[in-house]
Amino acid sequence: MADVAVVGLGPAGRALASRCAAHGLSVIAVDPRPTATWTPTYGLWADELGDLPSSVVRARAENPELRALGVHPLERAYLVLDNAALQTALPLDGVEVRAGRLDDAQVGALRAEAAVVVDARGARPAGLRPDDPAPMQTAYGVVVPAEAAEPALQGAESLLMDWRTDWSAQERPTATPTFLYAIPVGAGRMLLEETCLAAAPGLPVAELRTRLRRRLLARGVDPAVVEDPLDREVVRIPMRGRDAPPPPGVLAVGTAGRGGHRITGYSVAHSLRRADELARALVQGDVPDDADPMDAAERLREVGLNALLRLSTQGTLELFEGFGRLPASRRRELLARGSGAGELARTMWGMFTHMPWAAKRELVRASLGTTRPRG
Repeated sequence: MADVAVVGLGPAGRALASRCAAHGLSVIAVDPRPTATWTPTYGLWADELGDLPSSVVRARAENPELRALGVHPLERAYLVLDNAALQTALPLDGVEVRAGRLDDAQVGALRAEAAVVVDARGARPAGLRPDDPAPMQTAYGVVVPAEAAEPALQGAESLLMDWRTDWSAQERPTATPTFLYAIPVGAGRMLLEETCLAAAPGLPVAELRTRLRRRLLARGVDPAVVEDPLDREVVRIPMRGRDAPPPPGVLAVGTAGRGGHRITGYSVAHSLRRADELARALVQGDVPDDADPMDAAERLREVGLNALLRLSTQGTLELFEGFGRLPASRRRELLARGSGAGELARTMWGMFTHMPWAAKRELVRASLGTTRPRG
């Protein structure tokens, strides 16, 4: 019997397999393409990098901004990861690596070969009912030369979220709100991405492409680089991870469980940190019932997700204006997957107090789920 079997070698699975092997556990790892380099653009905050070497950083934004009704420097360095270098920094030395795509039954069957079986296959939402689709974050982006992106940035070094509504042809848009994510990705290039933070169902990529083009052209970006960029990116992130529980007796990590942040969609920083914690617990024979349990903090994030799914465009602008006005330490509490319920409640209350009364009323209704989701 092996000590651990990990199914899925994305960031969560590879990090766990690597840390378990480093701590002396015998590990089996299964993935459809175990040697492939990850293709998504992964980002995290510089203070979340932990013990990883600087070689895993592909690009750095020293002071990204949030823009809603005003301009808010976030006062925190943001990193884009080099996926190949990150995989090298998470070696699989001593791990028995197998190529294969396993279904739930096959994952469960690995309990005959390993004392602990871990599902790290990523989120696979089924939706609860046909009229209640799974909430999704979707995005469409183009990679362009940095100098070509300057008009889109409008004086900012980078933009974590630009909620202004020049994606719309209407003066007062009522459709599902989206934001511009504009960050350096290395080698003198910028990623300009139109992002729907959460909608049910997710906003179609074709709509995001149209909005991005409209926004960039309105800001004076050369149409030639918009139509023929250096590269393109499409993002689809299920905001609740996997709807169904893992197979019986199997532990789920990363977005296969509840490792993703239900408000932001980010998961990599938490997965990297959680991997070593979980590996150390497994060495001690302490196998948790749930890698990321549904605790009070996670319930508060679910309230936040409910609000995002239902707020109008103006309500969303007011919400993130309130977020931008918070002190940097409070903003970190909302963005961190590991924050406790008290920290989250304090930050959410701070955002609420900065909002006008009409937006407060809308936020309360949206948070309680008394209005239908957008999408």
